[in-house]
Amino acid sequence: MTQDEQALVDKWIAVFCEAPPIVDAELMRSLIAEQEAILRRPVVCQSNPSAPATV
Repeated sequence: MTQDEQALVDKWIAVFCEAPPIVDAELMRSLIAEQEAILRRPVVCQSNPSAPATV
């Protein structure tokens, strides 16, 4: 495994918390970038009015 591939595997594990099923540099770069973009999106909390608590 090349140093580039090892770096990608390490990055994959950091992003997905698991080993990659295959080592394909182009595919891995694409999926890592996609996941990082998703994680950078702001989280929009929707207010869900709830009924008052009852005792």
